[in-house]
Formats: sequence, C-alpha cells, structure tokens
Amino acid sequence: MRKAVKRKNYYLDEAAIKRAQRVLGTKTETKTIQKALELVVDEAALSQALKRLLDQGKGHIHDPASER
Repeated sequence: MRKAVKRKNYYLDEAAIKRAQRVLGTKTETKTIQKALELVVDEAALSQALKRLLDQGKGHIHDPASER
C-alpha cells in the first residue's frame, strides 16, 4: 500500500530534530520526523492495548505458563 505524501512547512527546533536524528539513526530530517510520528502512533496503540488487557484482568495479568 502506498502512503499519501504531502509537502508541509513547519517551524521546528533544529536542535530537537538533530537529537532525534541521532537517537533514531535516520539520515534525513524528513525520515526523522516520519519515524518519530510512527513511534508516537505505535506507542499510543500499545498503551491502549495494555489498558484493555489490564481492564480485562482487573489490574492483574494472568499467565497460564506460571501455573505449570
């Protein structure tokens, strides 16, 4: 599936972009921003999934393997 790409212009902190670039290991500012956005979306999905899991177990995670 091809991603829709659109040119955008933003005022961003250059130092923050460079720090993110080092942390993420990306070569371009565009790739850095794309990767950072992907990570934010992934983290939100994981957080929601964990909350659902904890809600189902009323705060406890049941591990059937621990009963063996």
